[in-house]
Amino acid sequence: MVDQFYPSINPLHRLSVRDGLEVNAERWELAHRYHRHRQNIHYQSLNQPGIVCGLGIRITETPEEWSKKFPQGRCLEIQPGIAIDIEGNPIVVNENIDRKFPFKKPDISGKGEQEEIIVYLVVSYVDNRRLTDEEYWKIDKEPWKEREWFRFDQQTNPPTETQIELCRIKLRVEDVASDRFKLSNPEDVLQPKLNEIDLRFRQQAKAKPQALVNIATTTPESDNLFHQTTNKNLSYLMQSLNILYPYLQGNTEVKEDILAKPLDLINTDLIYIPSWQINNLYIMDFRKKALDDYRKLGGMILIETNNTFALEDIYETIRQLFEIPIDSLKEWHKLSKAHPVKTQPFLFTALPEHIKNIYYSEGIIVVLGDLSKAWGGEIEQISRNDIRTAHELGINMLNFAWKRRNMMRLLSADIQSM
Repeated sequence: MVDQFYPSINPLHRLSVRDGLEVNAERWELAHRYHRHRQNIHYQSLNQPGIVCGLGIRITETPEEWSKKFPQGRCLEIQPGIAIDIEGNPIVVNENIDRKFPFKKPDISGKGEQEEIIVYLVVSYVDNRRLTDEEYWKIDKEPWKEREWFRFDQQTNPPTETQIELCRIKLRVEDVASDRFKLSNPEDVLQPKLNEIDLRFRQQAKAKPQALVNIATTTPESDNLFHQTTNKNLSYLMQSLNILYPYLQGNTEVKEDILAKPLDLINTDLIYIPSWQINNLYIMDFRKKALDDYRKLGGMILIETNNTFALEDIYETIRQLFEIPIDSLKEWHKLSKAHPVKTQPFLFTALPEHIKNIYYSEGIIVVLGDLSKAWGGEIEQISRNDIRTAHELGINMLNFAWKRRNMMRLLSADIQSM
């Protein structure tokens, strides 16, 4: 399937102009829809949606006409600003419109035993033809023109892909049930508390990275200690990818027990497997097949061990698991100087101090050392420079994994099905 990270693949249709063509409302609309469609494809291909400027939130006095229904501390005002949605539609909130937003008591039915709920305030572009009667009469209109409009919403579900988050507020369910809560500005904007406006998750409009990179592990969540440590280390790597190499965007949510979720394998670029688990995978036939199919379709597998004596067992398991000759695993110094793991995007002429060796063959990387521990700073007295070096080597692996999978998809008979 085509990733939602990219625009939908739909053809453009424009008006076929010729002398004597009669122009009616339908044809006029087609001509302008064509230009909007072109603009949207251009924006979606190169940019990410979000807030361009402004659109701040402040608590304001409740107007007298609302005071019976909404007590003080329940009225918000949206500041002027601009946002752009996922389709490239501009949302312009200016000074000359009513920007006050009554914060309504959220619906907590169906929340079960939850102690807290999150309420999201969002804005979205609205095609004027889909406005409610109340909204339609709010917009500026003249006989021959009308401004494009937008909609503010308050909801307990996370924003949809067409909505722009302005803020979120966490409330205690029992306070909502008794209707005894009052909103306030946060004392610490980086750590807002209950009933305080939270601006930390607002997205800024910006240039889009080339792709979203996903990483996963084969370990189940039930293995708590290993699960927590590994996920944290892998998340630190993905977090550094966003800063050090914004050409790619790293998903910091690491998927667990990935071989039990075949649908999630489709968009996974790299699978991390600790050495102690590789033998277990060989025993389980259905996971063995899933892993081999994943590799053959372009996926990358990273196996890590810090035990030199475990290498022979890993070699033998790889030979049986993937049916590839062991002599095809090339050591670091035998890889081409131009190999992507060594050169893209960061140049490596030698391995970092805490890595003894790296081996590669046909979508399999074996690391002898503590690379993942270095990503999370888990090695005792590791320097800041060594952590940065480990991140850069990890980013080379992620970049190589994404490029390899993408090129193999392009060579597939039907990339839509992958």
